[in-house]
Amino acid sequence: MFKTIIKLLKGKHHAGSNENAENVRQQHVCSGIHRFASKREQAISDCSRVRLLAKALQDQRSRASDCSPGDQVRELTEIAKAAGLWIDYNQVAALGALVSKRTGESEVYWNRAESSFYKIKSPEAKRPLKHTCETDWVYEHIIHNILFPECAYELIGVTAKIREIRVVLKQQAVKTESFPTLPMIESALASRGLVKEDRFFYGDGVVSVTDVGEHGDNVLLGDDGQVYFIDPLIRLHKAAEDVIEFLTGFNPMRELSEQPINATSHPNAAADIHIFDSLHTDWGGAGSASEIADSIRSARHTNRQSELW
Repeated sequence: MFKTIIKLLKGKHHAGSNENAENVRQQHVCSGIHRFASKREQAISDCSRVRLLAKALQDQRSRASDCSPGDQVRELTEIAKAAGLWIDYNQVAALGALVSKRTGESEVYWNRAESSFYKIKSPEAKRPLKHTCETDWVYEHIIHNILFPECAYELIGVTAKIREIRVVLKQQAVKTESFPTLPMIESALASRGLVKEDRFFYGDGVVSVTDVGEHGDNVLLGDDGQVYFIDPLIRLHKAAEDVIEFLTGFNPMRELSEQPINATSHPNAAADIHIFDSLHTDWGGAGSASEIADSIRSARHTNRQSELW
């Protein structure tokens, strides 16, 4: 599917699209916190947005026998509205031009003005292959962001189609005209601690990824020479919150549950959680804002040649 998208980005008309995407290829730029945060801050930022949904899913799981699928969707709809995350499915078409009615997991829309793709993901798709339970989906995009921050997803909201919940995600386009070789892919994965497990998977014992082959369309070679993992399939070997803790040292269910929330006081129900609460702990010391910023810029997480931030 992404080979088709690349053609679209290079200006070739795609059937079903009403827009000419010529000359709209854009260099991927992580938005918001993903541009400069450590893995821990990134996880706190992302997890705080889905805090109410995560709690609701845990509650539903504890009383699964008394909660029908229809009741579950209605409850999650109300929670998403309270958290300021609800998107009516009738508004989805306004996100962009439909690129694919359905890939393995998503409907994909191309927004030329924003140089972004919007993906309407089904939490149920490929669950057996991903080893996810019914409550893990709320954290899946967060785990992707931790492993592949250069192609981070932004959670736009939650919608429902045919009485099933869908997750609405946004991802910036990547400026590219080529694909990486297998050695390049394996080197990029190894730099993240993901090594070959078998013929199809690369992992670290807690999380594994697949659909990252050189002949696929989920891995791109950017014009900057960097390997970009667009949407690999991620398999979990523990509960999603435990995977996040393994990768970042932050457990969303334990640490966020200790913070007070008011679902109706603010469109972002977790606004009372400051995403940099643990900044001094992570970076050591209590320097000024400028000193901390300088430390972040020079750290191995963000050290690079570009002067753009």
